[in-house]
Amino acid sequence: MLNRHKFSFIFSCILSDFLAIIASACIFIKYVQTQDLAENSTKSDYIIIASVITWLLSVLYFRLYSISTTFNLEFFYRQTWRAFLLQGILWQIFIFLLQGGLQYKNNTVSNLYQFSFWILYIFFSRSLITLLLFRMKKKLNKLLNVAIWGFNKTSIELAAVLESNVTFLNFKGILNEEIEAEINSPEEYKIELNKAIKQAHKEKIDELYIVTAPNNIGDLNHYFNLADSYCIRLKFVPDFSTISSESFATSNFNNFQVIKPRHEPLQNAYNRLLKRIFDLAFSCLVIVFILSWLYPLIGGIIKYQSKGPVLFKQLRTGKKNKPFWCYKFRSMEVNESSDSLQAQKGDARITPIGQFIRRTSLDELPQFFNVLLGDMSIVGPRPHMLKHTEDYNDLISNFMVRHFVKPGITGLAQVSGLRGETKKVSDMKRRVNADIQYVQNWNIMKDIKICFLTVIVTIKGDKNAY
Repeated sequence: MLNRHKFSFIFSCILSDFLAIIASACIFIKYVQTQDLAENSTKSDYIIIASVITWLLSVLYFRLYSISTTFNLEFFYRQTWRAFLLQGILWQIFIFLLQGGLQYKNNTVSNLYQFSFWILYIFFSRSLITLLLFRMKKKLNKLLNVAIWGFNKTSIELAAVLESNVTFLNFKGILNEEIEAEINSPEEYKIELNKAIKQAHKEKIDELYIVTAPNNIGDLNHYFNLADSYCIRLKFVPDFSTISSESFATSNFNNFQVIKPRHEPLQNAYNRLLKRIFDLAFSCLVIVFILSWLYPLIGGIIKYQSKGPVLFKQLRTGKKNKPFWCYKFRSMEVNESSDSLQAQKGDARITPIGQFIRRTSLDELPQFFNVLLGDMSIVGPRPHMLKHTEDYNDLISNFMVRHFVKPGITGLAQVSGLRGETKKVSDMKRRVNADIQYVQNWNIMKDIKICFLTVIVTIKGDKNAY
C-alpha cells in the first residue's frame, strides 16, 4: 500500500482517538455528581489536559501509531486496548489525587458513563478501521511485493512473520521453496543468487529477503548493485540455525550487529523507569491503606504467640547476584536452621498465626518496604536464600538468568502454581523456566495481570502455600 494511504490511516486514527479522549473527559465532567467540580472551570481544564497528556504517554509507550511495512491488525488492536487501559489507570490516579478519596467515591456514575463510552468507541472505531483497510486493499493494485530467497529454518520463521503481517504488503512466499539448488561452493552460490535477483525482477518483486548462512555471503556490494539496477530492495538475513539450535536476539550498537542469547525488555531504560514508577505507586498505596493498620494487628498477635521480633529478616539473592536483607512477618519460632532449611508441610517451627499468614501470603507484605528501598520489585522472580542460590546454580545451567532483574514479591512462577517447597531439581527447573520467560517477555501489562492473578490465587488458596 502506498505511503500516502499509510499516512492517511495513521492520521485518521490519531484524530479520531484524540477527539474521543476529549469527549470522554467532557462526559466525565458533565455527569460528575459533585457540583463544586462542575462549577470550577480550572479543575475542568485540568481534567481535559490530564486526559490528553496521559493518552499521549500511553500511545508513545506502546507505539500505537507506529505503522511499518509489516503492519499486523491483531497487534494494533492489542496495543489499542493496552494503551486505553494504561491511560485509564493513569487518569484515574490523577482524578483521585485531584479530588481526594471521599469525593472520588461519589463519581461512580461518571466513571461508568465514561467507561461505557470507551468500550463502544473502541469497538466501533476499530471495526470501521478494519472494514476500510480491507476495502482499500481490494481497490489498490500497488501493494508492496515481498519475497524470500533461501529455504531453511530461519526463512520459514521469517515467512510466518510476513504472512501474519500482510495488511500493507503482498507476500509472494519463498521463491526457491520447491526447488532448492545444490550449492557446493561460494561461486555456485553467487551464480544462483544472481539468477534469483533477475527472476525476482521478472516477477515484479519490490523487496527480496536473502536468508543464508554467513559463510555464503561474499561481496555484498555486487548483489546490492545488481538489485539496485532492477529497482529491488535487497535485504540479507543471516541464518544461524546450522550453528545454534537455541533462540537468540539481535540488536544494533552503532554500526555493529550484536547477537544476544535472549531478548530483555528491562534493559531499556524507559521500561525500567516505568516499572519503577509502578512499583513506587503500588507500594505506597499498600503501605498507607493496608500496612498502616494491619502491621500493628499482625505484629501484636506474633508477639503474643511466641518470643522474638515481629519481622524476620534474611539475606537473599538480589539483582546481579548481590545479597540484600529481605523482610517478612515472622511466621516461625526463632530457630537456627531458618537460613538453610525450607518450610515443609506440617513444619513444627510454624506458629499458629504463622500458618495463617503463610497460607494467605500476608507474611510477604513487609517486602513492600524492600520495594521502596529499591532492593525488590512488585513482580519478578522470587528471591532465594543464599545457600539455595549457590546449590541450584551448580545444578541448573541457566539458573542465574533470573537474577538479571530485581526479585519480586510475586511472580509468574507463583501465579502458575510453582511456589512452595522444591523437593526435586526438576521443580526448581520449572520455576526457573517461568522466571526466564518473564525476563524475556516483560511488559507493564504483564505486571498488572500478575498482580490481579496473585490476588485471585490468594483468595482461592494455594495448596503449595505452607
